[in-house]
Amino acid sequence: MKQGIPDKIKLFNFAKKGLIFSQKYQLKDFPRIGTLVSNVNDPMDVELSFYLEKGRVPCIKGKIELDVTLTCQRCLDEVSIHLKPNFKLGFLKNEQQGEELDSSFETILNTDEEFSTIEFITDEVLISIPMIPMHSHKCVSYKDKKVEEQKSENPFAILKQLKTLN
Repeated sequence: MKQGIPDKIKLFNFAKKGLIFSQKYQLKDFPRIGTLVSNVNDPMDVELSFYLEKGRVPCIKGKIELDVTLTCQRCLDEVSIHLKPNFKLGFLKNEQQGEELDSSFETILNTDEEFSTIEFITDEVLISIPMIPMHSHKCVSYKDKKVEEQKSENPFAILKQLKTLN
């Protein structure tokens, strides 16, 4: 049975019970994401499944789906990018536990039993945002846009006049 995601993830407790959470957020609920995007009122769907792998390694399998509106680094206009990060994380108390997991897991050395849901989801979204967001089509570079040139007077022109007087 799916239920809303609590504010704090109690990792081992949730994994032992095999809980599944699902919730719809708005981007403005995530302060670090809200500073990067211009569509802060848009939705984000999050689903998290907790379980124990090999009976003792707490794991989270997650799906997140959202659209982010960022600044295109080529033309400096807005670009909307659909993100759908999926992850499978194993939380290890020591490095030896990592040898028990197969390669499909991303492992995290973590001894915290409890951590912030908002910060955890934020980290997963930030990892999926492209470093250099650009339109998929070839947009016009801001360098190629016509810029009106302004004629400015040379501030040293007066010195030239002084030189001719001597």
